[in-house]
Amino acid sequence: MWTSLAVLLVAAVLTAGAAFWVLRAYRRAGGGSRSPIPALAACGAVALTALVAYLTIGRPELPDAPYAARLEALKSRDLSTLTFDEALAILHDRSRSDPTDSLSHFYTGELLLRMDRPQEAARAYDQALRREPQLAEAMLGLGRSLVAIENGRVTPEALALFEQAGALSNDPAPWLYQAMAAADAGRDARPLWREALARMPPDDPRRAMAETMSRGERP
Repeated sequence: MWTSLAVLLVAAVLTAGAAFWVLRAYRRAGGGSRSPIPALAACGAVALTALVAYLTIGRPELPDAPYAARLEALKSRDLSTLTFDEALAILHDRSRSDPTDSLSHFYTGELLLRMDRPQEAARAYDQALRREPQLAEAMLGLGRSLVAIENGRVTPEALALFEQAGALSNDPAPWLYQAMAAADAGRDARPLWREALARMPPDDPRRAMAETMSRGERP
């Protein structure tokens, strides 16, 4: 209710400002034969129209009712039918309703990274880690975001995240990034490729590359 009153108050102030501007312009022009009343009446008519439309459509007695209704409709839909922006809206609502929830921030980071928005993704992963410092998936996501921000370069900060994630999970991805960083630094990356290979399922499409690299050969 207070939000609605604030909106109406701001609208009233803006309308009064517009009327004052019209009247001042009229006086500076020297008055003339025309009366400023028609212009002022037009300002009042616009304000009245906006107020009627808001009271009819916006329903200020139900704060955010249109948005809330749309959000509830999104939640009832099949997740596979949601756009990225719709999924982000649901996750944002979930994070607001439960400030301690880490997964809403983690999945927000996953979506943002897929949308090629790595800086925003990094902030979302960081929020997830603030709530669950040992969430390996968020460490990996934050590391991947930093690599994307640096155009593929594994920075020392990203490498530290991959090392922590590798120690906490059985995902081969942290070891792949560690192997890439070692190769770029001119170190022997074969042990890291073997660690990644040991964690890959038989049907992992990265196995052939990892096997080749673990032998010190080029793919």
